[in-house]
Amino acid sequence: MARRRSPAMLHALGMVAPGTPLREGFDRILQSGMGALIVVGDGPDVLNICSGGFLLDAAFSPQRLSELAKMDGAIVLASNASRIARANVHLVPKPNVPTSETGTRHRTAERVARSITVPVISVSEDMSIIAVYVGDEKHQLMPIPRLLDRANQAMKTLERYKERLVEVSNNLNALEVQGAVTVRDVVVMLQRTEMVLRIAEE
Repeated sequence: MARRRSPAMLHALGMVAPGTPLREGFDRILQSGMGALIVVGDGPDVLNICSGGFLLDAAFSPQRLSELAKMDGAIVLASNASRIARANVHLVPKPNVPTSETGTRHRTAERVARSITVPVISVSEDMSIIAVYVGDEKHQLMPIPRLLDRANQAMKTLERYKERLVEVSNNLNALEVQGAVTVRDVVVMLQRTEMVLRIAEE
């Protein structure tokens, strides 16, 4: 079963889901062979760890995000990602915040997320990876074609399990009418129901 994610991580993943402007911006960055470090939130806690860069306060667009990624520094977005607040910023989280990452960009992203609990996204040009950090959680985004393949596979599996559940349910109903239901029949029905629920949740 998939590990449960915090509401904050689920909210962040919703912002970067396929089809969203943010995800389009990340995909453009990867297609250009670049990397980026993006902080979603521009409150005082974020500004306290920002050094250098420049104030932008411009409407967000995927094109603008990919253009700004050409600079070395981090990009700071408004908390709803509707505006680009700052660009080319140097992030200075506390160095004693633990991190399990190896690359500089990913280490900084994890430290910032753990320090101030805002979503931080790291786009790695070397490995073509987009990682979302929120607090102590990390989620690596799948490439959209792979995500669609996996979703299609899950839907087919769900359909098969559902058909089998209907068969078992009909069989259980027939046995109940005959007064011939056994504990095993009920257990099989519960197993099939649990399998459908697990696949549906995934």
